[in-house]
Amino acid sequence: MSNGAGQYDAIIIGSGIGGLVCGAFLARAGKRVIVFERHYLAGGYCTSFKRRGFVFDAAVHHIGGCGRLSITGRALRELGIELELKRLDPMDSLIFPDFSIDIPADLDEFIALLQQRYPHEAENIPAFFKQLTRLYWAILQENEQSPMLERYGHMKFSQMLDEFFRDPQLKLILGGQWGYLGLPPEEISAVGMCQMMVNYLKDGAYFPKGGSQRFADAIVAALKRYGGQLKLRTEVQRILLEDGRATGVLLKSGQEVRAPLVVSNADARLTFLHLLAEQVDGGYLDDLKNMRESTPLYMIWFGLTAEADLSPIKRGFHFMKTGEWYYISVPTRDDPGLAPAGKQIVSVTASFESEYDRVEDWRALKQAKKQQMVDYLQTLVPDFVRHIVVTEVGSPYTCWRYTLNSKGAAYGWAVTPDQSGPRRLSHRTPIPNLYLTGHWTQPGPGVCAVVSSGWRVANLILKDEAR
Repeated sequence: MSNGAGQYDAIIIGSGIGGLVCGAFLARAGKRVIVFERHYLAGGYCTSFKRRGFVFDAAVHHIGGCGRLSITGRALRELGIELELKRLDPMDSLIFPDFSIDIPADLDEFIALLQQRYPHEAENIPAFFKQLTRLYWAILQENEQSPMLERYGHMKFSQMLDEFFRDPQLKLILGGQWGYLGLPPEEISAVGMCQMMVNYLKDGAYFPKGGSQRFADAIVAALKRYGGQLKLRTEVQRILLEDGRATGVLLKSGQEVRAPLVVSNADARLTFLHLLAEQVDGGYLDDLKNMRESTPLYMIWFGLTAEADLSPIKRGFHFMKTGEWYYISVPTRDDPGLAPAGKQIVSVTASFESEYDRVEDWRALKQAKKQQMVDYLQTLVPDFVRHIVVTEVGSPYTCWRYTLNSKGAAYGWAVTPDQSGPRRLSHRTPIPNLYLTGHWTQPGPGVCAVVSSGWRVANLILKDEAR
């Protein structure tokens, strides 16, 4: 069964933020857009769920680049989206076993703080951030011949730090937010860290009132306001090709939906190995199969009584002597409305130390991680366990089940030098009229990056049509 030919101009597979932003910009340009999503919620990792009156954010703790001159803020303004956002200050805290530091929401303040703490590196600190900013602008210009990209494109972030600093503690701090991208400085791309750090340090981090679902829902509202459609609980089974060109999709229900443009916001392996059944150039497939997914994560959510004294808990990265790390936040500090009157929430993201394919009992692993987290929180809040009202735990398998990201990957491809910047999958594919958006493609992971990805793909499509 097929829809009438010409009913849609563009089909978006997946309602992650990249897909929604792409669809909204295409709809604003007059395209008849339909977004298909297998889940009952739009937003991908940027969703929320309720348990006993508590609103828990699935994976997004805050959003970068929401100021008027930054990528996310500009995209929201262009789409006519008004959203209540709270700017977080300090932006983060880094809690190491032997010391801690609060990261201000202002780059100049951060530089001054670091110069005060590390006077022997005082000249190198502003020089480093000046170079980091230059690299950021080179990335935005997408010029592969840029001297900055030639210099740092193959470099790990630890190597970039070594160019400027000798103090090991200072280097720990400057690389301390690597958990946002999933790899330590010794492995992660300098380009990837640059994108993340500059977005946060130049413009801060923002928390959407009502939780991350409100952010996704606001983009859905813009999509619909411009005439686009969103179909939830609707799974795409196959991307349809004619003469090697994308011409529509086959839904799990058996319905064919046709359109001259298809944009996949889905997992890259799923897109090419299953939705296309490997109907693509062999060299491209070989490269795809050799790429490495990013790490998955655990998520643990606690709903707590009003009486719990959570003041000792700092929002940010908590590093263990074992090498594990936790990102801990108290969302009800920024939005008390996320919990029943007076009650509180503690949200934790925890590193995954196992091998996904070797896990035999996810339930047991979840319980062990939950207990490990409770034990740590008890060291900060001695009577923490007594105040727990409700607990939920999400594993890498949970992430896969809801989003189909390969092995529960939190950040698309691992942000290594060979999979970052221009070496990440391009928005254009070997299949004419099929484009990619989201964290499996350029520029990379994170809400700000996938907003940029969706906007770029929409502009690319409109530019290609104008030729």
